[in-house]
Amino acid sequence: MHRVSYPKGSLLVLNGDHSDFVLYLIDGYVKSVQRNPDCILGIHAPGRFIGELAALTSKPRSADMVALTDMTALFVPADTFLKLVANDARLAAAMMRQLGERVQELGVRVKSIINAEQQLARAILEIVRSGIGEEGDDGLRLTGFNQRDLASLSGISRESVSAILRPLKESGVVTIGRGRITVHDLEPIEAIAQRVDHALLTGHARDPR
Repeated sequence: MHRVSYPKGSLLVLNGDHSDFVLYLIDGYVKSVQRNPDCILGIHAPGRFIGELAALTSKPRSADMVALTDMTALFVPADTFLKLVANDARLAAAMMRQLGERVQELGVRVKSIINAEQQLARAILEIVRSGIGEEGDDGLRLTGFNQRDLASLSGISRESVSAILRPLKESGVVTIGRGRITVHDLEPIEAIAQRVDHALLTGHARDPR
């Protein structure tokens, strides 16, 4: 183990990385972030291990970890961390408690994210099915609607609407203009509206960790 320091804004771990080290926070704060849509999964305070799931499961990282402030931590290689847990019953119990708390917190948060996606998809479908849209060469044009209107209709924040729409815009599903939304491909929106509940019930929703 050795001591490391990072300035505010440092990317400590990238989603998909195959690294398996663990950090023990001495001072400073770190956030876990899921992308597309952006969502802070947790804020980690001094006195806690972070990144331990990769060491325990040998699977790639499933979230970004970013320093919220200047921070200092102990860098713990995976094999050293596993030996510590195996040889210290109190540490093992503390890890189990920490992981249990995190699973509960993430369950609530992921369900909230999924519900927000579903609410927005259903709001867009409601506008489409009202018949107000006009077919154009580039898709169905919903004139007179902006992201604030979508937020009001779906019952979520404008920031959430922006975050959820970002991957849809990047993949060419929708285009957002001033006072107009153009739907280029309705199928992905229908899929979000119709299949999210099934994913929750069958346990096939995305696991952010």
